[in-house]
Amino acid sequence: MAFANTKSSMIAVGDSQLQCYEAGSGDPVLLISGWPESALTWEKVIPLLAPRYRVIAVEPPALGTSLPTARYDMESIAALFRELVEKLKLPRFHLVGHDIGCWIGYTYAAKYADTLRGATLMEAAVPGIAPGGAYAFTAEQAKKTWHFFFNCLPELPEELVAGRENIYLEWIFRHRVAHPGAISPEAVAEYVRLYSRPGAFVEALKYYRTIFESGAQNRVLAANKLKPPVLAIGGALWLGEAIANAIGPLAENFHMLSMADCAHFPPEEKPAELVAALEAHFALCP
Repeated sequence: MAFANTKSSMIAVGDSQLQCYEAGSGDPVLLISGWPESALTWEKVIPLLAPRYRVIAVEPPALGTSLPTARYDMESIAALFRELVEKLKLPRFHLVGHDIGCWIGYTYAAKYADTLRGATLMEAAVPGIAPGGAYAFTAEQAKKTWHFFFNCLPELPEELVAGRENIYLEWIFRHRVAHPGAISPEAVAEYVRLYSRPGAFVEALKYYRTIFESGAQNRVLAANKLKPPVLAIGGALWLGEAIANAIGPLAENFHMLSMADCAHFPPEEKPAELVAALEAHFALCP
């Protein structure tokens, strides 16, 4: 995968190596993608931010082309990102996390607040401290949260999905967008390729298989509210207004946006609206 007008680098941190794509100059913005995607999720966002910001899109361990790590609990992953920030010699920066990138963003902001100007947490409930209803088995929630239960099971997901990654992943991208084709066939094909590589699908599941450990860590961190300004974004047709209950109680300075006509993938479904919301938030961050 290659982005136009970006610098690609693989940066060694801890026992892993993280794939980064960088463009632009100015105040730094760190974009963290989630599952089952890669930095490609930011393809439409990067050129809109790069004229005014130094944009660095990072793939977490085992997501996209970043290498695996030994531990997938959020404190361990956040520590890898702290080392990455040091290696990049970033001054205080804006963090933007989507999906599992939101999980990482919360834990990072809770532990390393002094490195941040602000945090944008998008389309995820934080493990361990989300309202109980976020994972309730109801008709409304079933399509949104079933994969948490499936992905954390031992053995079964890999046995059922091996050689059929396209069926699983294409279903995800069909059913989690407001409009068919919002994520291009080429992007879907790239995500399928990435997670069909030997061992890649199973390695990525380890985020879900450590979710209870991450949840226990987050409950301890939640004793203190996040200091940096926080913007929470939900697609109106996915988390929507529920993002306020999922993220709001965790932050001292909180704003939220329910993005109209959008489901789980704002960076790909509504990139211009997302960038406008980010820039408005950045302007409020000291």
